[in-house]
Amino acid sequence: MNKLLPFFAIAALFASTAQAQQQPLQLKLGDVQVAKLAYDAQKTPYFEAGSVKVKDVPNPRDWLELEAEFEVKGPRDAVVKDLLFRYYIGFKDKSGQSITLTGDVKHVNVVAGEKYYSAVYVAPSTLGDITGDFRRFQPTSVAAVGLEVFYNGVMVGGESSTKSKFWEATGTKPGVLPKAETPFALLWIDRYAEAEKAIR
Repeated sequence: MNKLLPFFAIAALFASTAQAQQQPLQLKLGDVQVAKLAYDAQKTPYFEAGSVKVKDVPNPRDWLELEAEFEVKGPRDAVVKDLLFRYYIGFKDKSGQSITLTGDVKHVNVVAGEKYYSAVYVAPSTLGDITGDFRRFQPTSVAAVGLEVFYNGVMVGGESSTKSKFWEATGTKPGVLPKAETPFALLWIDRYAEAEKAIR
């Protein structure tokens, strides 16, 4: 009987550990820390493929890239099954009016305590419609950027370059694309948090 006691103790330890791991991580406002939001113009990437003729692309177009660095607070190795990132990018259009584009990305299997990046893009044609310049995009056309992060429908983090929710004053329209829906989908895969297909 005494020989069975260590076995039962070990079994109880494994059971309690498994039960703790099955408990969903509870997040509150501030538990997803966005370190910074950075944006810049990115040229359409050039890829080569076999069995096709190489074609010159004399004028690769400009995309707007917005990248967020973030980390989830919590027990080390705890996994957050999904986080919804809602991005906002404000511009002054060619007539001087304020316009804010928005779009969502759902990141999955985010490990607490790890540094991650998230990225979204605005297409060249959308930028041309806003600024009136279809040849080249100037990042100075961006007036403000913002991000809200949601977990189970509750906001748990975010950031704004204006320290305010500027999008509430301007209203929003779609136009921000997740990385997976752009030519950048296959680039820098290990840099970015895993994402589900875009939410529409």
